[in-house]
Amino acid sequence: MDSKTKSLEQIIFGASTTKLKIPKYQRPYTWDIQQIEEFWDDVIHENPTYFLGPMIVNTENKNNDSDPYVEVVDGQQRLITATILSAVIRDIYKSYGEESKSNLLQERYIANVDDDGNNFDFKLTTGLSTQDFFKDYIQSGENDILNSEPTTKEHIKIKNNYKYLHDKLSNYIDEGSTSNNDKINKIGDVRDSLKKLKLIEISIQGDEQAYEIFERVNNYGVDLSLSDLLKNLILKNSSNPENSSKIWNDIEENIRSSDSEMKKFIRYFWLSKYSFQTEKKLYKTIKEKITDYNRFLKDLLIASEWYSHILNPAINDFNGLRVNNRDIGNKIYNISFASKVLGVIQGNVFYLSLIRNVENGKLKIDPKKILLTLEKFLFKYFAICSQPANKVERMFSKYSIELEKVCGETNLSDEKLKRKTKILFESFTTELNELIPLKELFIEKFNEIKYSTSQKSRFLIKYIFDKYEIFLSNTNERNLNFERINIEHLLPQDPTRWGLTKYEVKTYVNNIGNLVLIDTRLNGRMGNKPLI
Repeated sequence: MDSKTKSLEQIIFGASTTKLKIPKYQRPYTWDIQQIEEFWDDVIHENPTYFLGPMIVNTENKNNDSDPYVEVVDGQQRLITATILSAVIRDIYKSYGEESKSNLLQERYIANVDDDGNNFDFKLTTGLSTQDFFKDYIQSGENDILNSEPTTKEHIKIKNNYKYLHDKLSNYIDEGSTSNNDKINKIGDVRDSLKKLKLIEISIQGDEQAYEIFERVNNYGVDLSLSDLLKNLILKNSSNPENSSKIWNDIEENIRSSDSEMKKFIRYFWLSKYSFQTEKKLYKTIKEKITDYNRFLKDLLIASEWYSHILNPAINDFNGLRVNNRDIGNKIYNISFASKVLGVIQGNVFYLSLIRNVENGKLKIDPKKILLTLEKFLFKYFAICSQPANKVERMFSKYSIELEKVCGETNLSDEKLKRKTKILFESFTTELNELIPLKELFIEKFNEIKYSTSQKSRFLIKYIFDKYEIFLSNTNERNLNFERINIEHLLPQDPTRWGLTKYEVKTYVNNIGNLVLIDTRLNGRMGNKPLI
């Protein structure tokens, strides 16, 4: 990593011929009036070397013979805005009849020109979502952006910011000016001030370094993430970047709708199929291992849909999952629902692997037994005894990958596949049982369960009563609708009508033995009446 203090003139304006590209993974252009005001104040600040902050670039393609460029890892918001202001200066020069100054600014600040003075490309290439609009209405200088009709949020921001800077510059040059020459000179002052603004340019030699750097550099509150880097990697290696970008957006929407994070989903998907890896090293590992990025993206899309169902399960989500022509969707639903209620996410790695191989028709034995074992483990280990997750996460990844390998073996008869899968599940069960806390610890922790207003506490209590109901009814199916039942105290929290004080019942009134589940409608009618 190398860092140097540079001006905008050295980075993009003036004599610089370096072509800058904003990666496809970058977030949309988001600056609004607040950031534009700050930027404008920086430009007209009395000190023309005012500092704009750090900028991170990837220079690994700088010496590419066919297409040399520098990739902007961080700094796109400022570079796009600086280019918008350049276009404003160009257009206002033109409005004052200064065609030569306008053309010169176009050639030195916005476009790269050939020996005949013709534009052959632009100094800055934006991401796909802004590229066409930005070229047509900012960089080309041939269309009036003020009469444009933008349809996307990004395009609207570009137009609004252009108009704001246009108004700011117009008012600035009018203020105190007595002649056109004064105004033209003030335009030149703003131009010169813009190119002198300073940044610290941090150069890296590969995008795998960017994630680590972004953990330490926070610029205008917008950080790069694992998903940003991975998106760029996929789009750079895709045979159809535009279609791949749409697929990626669908993946993001699936994860967003499940109230989860892309980085967590990507890591769990990888843990379920390839290898155990920490988040910090995941990007580099993916880059080294994946060769077919189109296939990888499709796998991510399918997994994102199942991941969303796992996190927010509904019974119909798992319809059609069959093993040996027997429906197992309800079993997958039950374990997903239990994990959600218990607030345990580590099992999601194994569920992804299991569902993937059921859907592909590769799983040949009913997973009922291992799922019941797994649910009991999650309840004892996590929900009641609150044991550490790191060892368990690695174990879940191990058996997910082993299942992937077994189901992926070719030239195996169904019987051999069944035997190998059964041995795998038995080994998994053994390791789970070895980690189950001692009975004494479980009883101690179970006795500490108390009713509280927290969702976690209430869900756990409902889950316990639901399991007890299943035990009494001798079935494995969930019987209670968690949304339509309330937790009620047999001895109320305010026992005045029972001839007791709150202090007297304080030590036991919220114990699980004093609780019962009541239908919400019936609970409202019961009020605080004593038992008869």
